[in-house]
Amino acid sequence: MKAIIAAALAAVFVLPAAAAEPFRMNDQVREQVRAVRQVALAPDGKRIAAMITDSTANGGQARLWLLAPGAPARQLTSDKAFTGAAGPQWTADGGAILYMASNDGQRTIFRLPLDGGEPARLQLSLKDGAVTGAWGGAKPASAPSVRGFSLSPDGKNIVLWADDPETSADKARKDRKDDAYLHRDDDDHDRTKLYMVDAATGAARALPLGGRFLSVRWAFDGADMIVTTDPQSDVTGPNATFWRMKTDGSSTRMDIPSTAGTVARLPGERIAFMDQCADDAPPRCNDLHVKDLKTGAVKNLTRGFDGSIPGDFIVDRNGDLVMTIPTHMKQRIARISTRDGTPTWFDTEHPVVAALVTNAAQNGFAMVATGPDQPAAVFHAARLGGAVVRVDAPAMAPADWPIVPSKLVKWQNDGLTVEGLLYMPPKAAGKVPLVVVVHGGPAGRFADTYSNLVQMLAAEGWAVFQTNPRGSTGYGATFTGANKNDLGGADYRDIMTGVDTVLKDYPIDPGRMALMGYSYGGEMAGFVAGKTTRFKALISGAPVIDQFSEYGTEDGSWYDRWYYGKPWDHFQDAWRQSPLAYVSSAKTPFLLVQGDVDRTDPLGQSIEMWRALKQSNVPVELVVYPREDHGLLGQNFAGNVSTEPWHGVDLRRRMFGFLRAALAGEADPLAKAREPAP
Repeated sequence: MKAIIAAALAAVFVLPAAAAEPFRMNDQVREQVRAVRQVALAPDGKRIAAMITDSTANGGQARLWLLAPGAPARQLTSDKAFTGAAGPQWTADGGAILYMASNDGQRTIFRLPLDGGEPARLQLSLKDGAVTGAWGGAKPASAPSVRGFSLSPDGKNIVLWADDPETSADKARKDRKDDAYLHRDDDDHDRTKLYMVDAATGAARALPLGGRFLSVRWAFDGADMIVTTDPQSDVTGPNATFWRMKTDGSSTRMDIPSTAGTVARLPGERIAFMDQCADDAPPRCNDLHVKDLKTGAVKNLTRGFDGSIPGDFIVDRNGDLVMTIPTHMKQRIARISTRDGTPTWFDTEHPVVAALVTNAAQNGFAMVATGPDQPAAVFHAARLGGAVVRVDAPAMAPADWPIVPSKLVKWQNDGLTVEGLLYMPPKAAGKVPLVVVVHGGPAGRFADTYSNLVQMLAAEGWAVFQTNPRGSTGYGATFTGANKNDLGGADYRDIMTGVDTVLKDYPIDPGRMALMGYSYGGEMAGFVAGKTTRFKALISGAPVIDQFSEYGTEDGSWYDRWYYGKPWDHFQDAWRQSPLAYVSSAKTPFLLVQGDVDRTDPLGQSIEMWRALKQSNVPVELVVYPREDHGLLGQNFAGNVSTEPWHGVDLRRRMFGFLRAALAGEADPLAKAREPAP
C-alpha cells in the first residue's frame, strides 16, 4: 500500500481539441522516459557514477553513466545481457567503478576500469565448503548469488553477502519435479553467507557469522563495520540483530533494540541508529537515537519532529548526521546534531532533493533533485550550502512536454491542517473537470515533484488534485498515526473536504469529477465507490478490498496489523475498514487494474471487487497484466519507465479512454477500457 519534473510552461490547452496530445505523450512514455536509480561520488569529489535506465522501449534496464560538472555525459555500460545493475561504488583511486548486475543467470559484482576495457566479473566459487575468488576468467560451475556489498573507506576490502548456489540434490529434485516445499512467511535466506574480498585481487574468504544479512556499514574510520541481520517474520515483525565486526572476522553482538534500522558508529565511541517512532505510528516511522557505548545512555533526538526521519544518513566529519528529510510537500537537506538533535537546513532551489551521497573525503556531494516544473536530474555541490549545479545527463522526460505548475492548497478538517497540490490547466475556458489522485501507503505522501501522470492528465484540460490526508508521511508521527483503526474514515473526509475547498476557490466543474489511485489510493477509490456518488469515474490500481482475505494472502501482514489488529480478533473493525463493506451502495463506473503476480495486494482483491460490483449491477471492468508485481504495475500506472514494453501504454490508454468518456458524459464510459490494443 504505498512521490517528479520538465522545462517551461508553453502550451495552450483547449478542452475539446486536446485528445490527440495524450496519445503522443503515452507513446513517448515508452520511448523517451528514463529514471535515475542511484548515484555515487568519485574520490576527486566531482565525477559521478549514475545508474540511469534505458527507456521502456529499450528494455528499461539500468545502465552505468559517468557524469561531471561542465562535462558531457558518457554511457559506460550497454550490454543488453546484463540486467538489474545497481549499487555503484568507486574504488579508492577513482580508477574503476564497482557495481552489481546479473549475467548468464548469476548475480555478482563487476569492476569497470575507466581507462578502457570491459567490466571484469568477480568470480566467486564454492567447492567442498571453501570459497575462492578472482576478477575475470570463466564462470564457475557453482557460484554464490550476490545480494549486496560494501567497499571499505580505504578501498582495500569488499564485504558482500550472497546466497549459496543451488545444491546438486536440489537441482535433481527439481529436474524430476519432486519439488514440494514448505510455505514460509518470509524469504528463505538460510543459505546466505558473508564474505570478505580483497578489492585488488578478488581473493575471498568466508566470515564466521550466520543469518539473513540486511546490510554492512563501515565505520567512519574503516576500523570495523556494523553488520545487520534481519530475520523479520510475519509473526515477530522487526527482529534485527547487530554485530560489530573487525576485518579479521571477529564479531561482538551490540546492545541495540531489535526494531532498529540503520546503525552507524560515530567518533568518540558513540553510535547513531534509527528506531520505531516513540509516538504511536505505523511501522517504518523513524526516530533518531544516539547511544554512548561507554555509559550505555540512549537519547532520542527527534521525537515530535515535524517531518519524517528517513531510513539512511551520512556521518559527517564532526560526527553529526546529514540526510534528506521529507517535510510537508518538500524534501530538504539537513544536518542533525548528534548532541541535541538540532537541525541545520541547506535549502536548494529545488523543492525535493533525494539520493544525497558524498565520498570518504567529503569533498563534494551528488544528489537527485526535482520540482513541479523539472523532471528528476542529477546535481553536484562542492559543499553543503554551496551552489548546486546541474550536470549533463540524459533527459528523464521529453523536453517538449508542456508543464503545469503546482499550487499548494491547505484546509482544515477535524482540527487538522491538511495539504494538497492542485494543477490547473492554463487558458481553459469556463469550469474544467477535476481528477483527484490519492497516494499509496497509507503511510505515503505526495511531494512537490514532477509527475508524468499529472502532466498527462493536465494535458487533457483537466485540473489535477493530489492530497495528503491524515496518515501521510512528512508531517510528523502524530499525523502519520492519525488514521489508526480508521482507514477509509477520517482520511476519506480529509480528501472530500479538500475537494470542497478547491471547488470553492477555483473554476472546477463539480459535475465532472473523477478519482484514481494506486495501492492504498486504489483502496480509497473502493471506499469512495460506496460512500459517495459525486464522481463520474473511479480508477483503482492494485487495491485492498477485503481486509480479511488480504491479511491472509498478502506477502506480509505485520504492517497492516498496526492499523486494526488481527482481523479475527477485531472483526467489526476490519470489516468497517474494508471497501467491500460498502459495495452495495456503489453506483459509479469503476475500472480495476492489477498485476497478476502481485504479492503485496494480490489479484484476488481486485477479483473480489469486480465480482461484488458486477453482482450489484455497477459498471465495472478489471484489466489484468501478466508478469507484473505491485511495484512494476505501479510504475506503469504513474507513467514511469518499466521493463514491460507495452503494458504501460495499454494501461494508460484504457485509463484515459475511460476518463475521457466518463467526464464527457457518455452512456458507456467503460467501452474504451474494454477495447483491445490496436
